[in-house]
Amino acid sequence: MSLKRALPREKYLSLQRQLQRSGELYEDREFPPNFRSLSTKTKPSVNLQWKRPKDICKTPKFFTTRVRRTDIAQGRLQNCWFVAALASLTDAEELFDAVCPPDQRFDEPTYCGMFRFNFWRFGEWVEVIIDDFLPTHNGKLYYACSVEAEEFWIPLLEKAYAKVCGSYEAMGLGRISEALQDFTGGLIETINLQTSLPEGSLDVNKVLQKAHERNSLMGASVETSAQTISERLPNGLITGHAYSITGFAKVNLPTLRGLKLIRLRNPHGDSSEWVGAWSDGSEEWYQLSSEERKRLNLVFLDDGEFWMTVEDFQVNFTRIDICMLTPDSVLEKNEKKSWKIRRVKGRWQADATAGGCRNFIDTYHINPQIRIQLQDPDEDDDEDRCSIVVSLMRIDRKRTPANESRPSIGFAIYKVPEDLRNSKERFDRRFFEATKATAMTNSFTKLREISSRYSLPPGEYVLVPSTFHPRQEAEFLLSICSEKPHEAREIDVETKIVTVPKPLVLSEEAVDIDKQFWKTFQKFSGEDGEIDQYELQEILSLEFANLVNSTSFSLEACR
Repeated sequence: MSLKRALPREKYLSLQRQLQRSGELYEDREFPPNFRSLSTKTKPSVNLQWKRPKDICKTPKFFTTRVRRTDIAQGRLQNCWFVAALASLTDAEELFDAVCPPDQRFDEPTYCGMFRFNFWRFGEWVEVIIDDFLPTHNGKLYYACSVEAEEFWIPLLEKAYAKVCGSYEAMGLGRISEALQDFTGGLIETINLQTSLPEGSLDVNKVLQKAHERNSLMGASVETSAQTISERLPNGLITGHAYSITGFAKVNLPTLRGLKLIRLRNPHGDSSEWVGAWSDGSEEWYQLSSEERKRLNLVFLDDGEFWMTVEDFQVNFTRIDICMLTPDSVLEKNEKKSWKIRRVKGRWQADATAGGCRNFIDTYHINPQIRIQLQDPDEDDDEDRCSIVVSLMRIDRKRTPANESRPSIGFAIYKVPEDLRNSKERFDRRFFEATKATAMTNSFTKLREISSRYSLPPGEYVLVPSTFHPRQEAEFLLSICSEKPHEAREIDVETKIVTVPKPLVLSEEAVDIDKQFWKTFQKFSGEDGEIDQYELQEILSLEFANLVNSTSFSLEACR
């Protein structure tokens, strides 16, 4: 799928033409410059004023020079996870331009107080349009900003993402994986570095190297049991904080060749950096030749960016989030190094497809069932096994804290016996009573997404995504990613026509109504023959104006 085809801008261009004709500046009614856009629960501790960039500085620019990750500074919002993901995005030019179209500016005559950004949301790219009113305090930007006072792409992109989340407050506290996925459409793999694993079951360096070869975006964090507390450790790292992984390198020492280094960045962009071996200005760097230091573009600044060995990284960090790019993300240039992915959208419906976890064996079998065919082992796997990463995402249209009442999700994978491999039927209760899961998630989570990596022998499997309790309703997006091609399809009940219906003869009045419907539809849909949520809202409001007292149709319902 072409990324450029997936990012329409018709709505933006239509609004731009209207504003240029009227000479007015855009004001976003969906995300207006008021208290509701800042917070839905708590009032900010200071009095914030909404100002356009031209009221903040004399010569605002969308970009001042080229985009650099070191330009991004976190504001007064606890969204280091978002800022760290944004820093990673700046190192991938094609991806960055897709999220943040570079043809926007504050110059006349194109400027009309309106800007657009694109985010991947639950299986599709959406265009998000905002006005350029930004929250300020004492005349300065209150949230994320650029170190260049005249540059505004950072706070504008943050505002567009706040609109997607529901408010600025909704962006507080999160995981870097969530933002990386919304920036790229990639598949997230999470690795807990502190989990006790069988010897040799996971080579973290190999995983990172493969991810790097495939242009994956990555982040890391130092998590503690008290996640609400951010504390600077003696080694310079901050707990409960997201870091972006910005580079890898191998260096040769007089006594050691091929030492593996990893580069990270603290989104605060200040001197809160690693202070151990290979930190800024440490004596280890002077063992390298000047050519080696030049190759790494080595600069020691208080910019939040630092190097450390992969071994020190593995000891001091607790979590890695890898965003594997897929055809939803970019047009793959290296087919050999690309991930193979299948996505399945579904829904847990009470009394139909919401059977709960395996603890509820009476109803477990009614959950969605996805058959997976693994055929080709990984090229570098000595045991001829197939690596897959499975991601289950609950589709939450608005971002809310994980402790709110929404269903916990997880999944299990079962090996299909040889005598049932040709069967196209769903598996019943007896199968799951008698069959032990080959793999499963370690727990069920209220977070938006849960993912795991597995190494399985070639064969056929059935994957069962579920909520923890039966009858809990939600939509989901299941993604299965592998190094080699695989097949995945949902097993469904066969649809059959039991009785042949009598031919329907339309009256002349019904024919006229049908013609009028298509005439109205084509009026709004235009040449592409499609309508979006905005056009549907307008159609419904017009059609029902004389039939009901209320003519208000919410945009969310129309979406």
